[in-house]
Amino acid sequence: MQVFYDRIEPNDINQGSLGNCWFMCAISSLAERPALVQRLFETQEVNESGVYKIRFCKNGEWTTVTVDDYFPCFPRGEPMFSRANGNELWVLLLEKAYAKLHGSYYALRAGFAEEGLTDLTGCPTQTRYWDEKSGDIESLWELLLESDQEGYLMSASTPGEDIYTESGGP
Repeated sequence: MQVFYDRIEPNDINQGSLGNCWFMCAISSLAERPALVQRLFETQEVNESGVYKIRFCKNGEWTTVTVDDYFPCFPRGEPMFSRANGNELWVLLLEKAYAKLHGSYYALRAGFAEEGLTDLTGCPTQTRYWDEKSGDIESLWELLLESDQEGYLMSASTPGEDIYTESGGP
């Protein structure tokens, strides 16, 4: 196992049995810029003590959260919550530290990606709402293209409640 294996990529992230897709979306968006993920980790190597320090910008202040590398698992040994696609820990550690910052894993259920992005970057976010009644698709597409060209991190959400993740699916 390594904290970071090979490259940091958005598809390193697999949501587990917790309705925190909004946070998984935020870290997936952040993973488009690997250096932004790496700067959150004060501890970037696996170590004998199994202790890791991770930084978040909560309420406008950078704070360090210390976690260990013990993760809640199902009886078969699979992690209950997030998983990585390879032999890397960064996704699991980031989720665990964020859960600790908020009091528990279950405190992360239901949220908004822009909140996660603010806590991960320390930068302001902007939310745009769109539906068929609120505007034409061409203006939305132009906004997305312009934002992409400017290098903004972006994510998309749909309204509703996640009733399947924690129940194991339909």
